[in-house]
Amino acid sequence: MGQIREGMTVVTPVSEDHEFDREILLAIFSSIGRCRFLEEKHFDACTALCGSGPAFVSVVLEALTDGGVMMGLPRAEALELAAQSEGR
Repeated sequence: MGQIREGMTVVTPVSEDHEFDREILLAIFSSIGRCRFLEEKHFDACTALCGSGPAFVSVVLEALTDGGVMMGLPRAEALELAAQSEGR
């Protein structure tokens, strides 16, 4: 089974006295994606972006696929084309 490793984890900073702990946290969470240290006051925004963002992208992908189907494409091909047009 392949691994995507594109998760996003945000953790609160540990004190500068605990640099070793910070490095351990970064190593653990970087193994499954990206990791950033931000103050807790930013956690609601992080949840909205990282937690809810994929659901919004899914709705847009479904709408693009439906548009392709309405224009005559088979659903499988419309989905593939829509998914590949995310612009890396």
